[in-house]
Amino acid sequence: MKCWHCGTELIWGGDHDTEDNEYYDMVSNLSCPNCLTAVDVWHPSEKLIKEQEDYDKKSKKKKRKKL
Repeated sequence: MKCWHCGTELIWGGDHDTEDNEYYDMVSNLSCPNCLTAVDVWHPSEKLIKEQEDYDKKSKKKKRKKL
């Protein structure tokens, strides 16, 4: 993954399990060796993925009814 600010390849710092967070189960941290930008990437939990899928299905049904 490239740094959004300077385009340098980011260095992976590690993955960490999140505690007390029902929507994300892991966070990865990356850093830029050039401009010192730090990036956290949050991985969605199964609960969040299911909620998003359910929302998408409901949205599609509503669009069909309007047509």
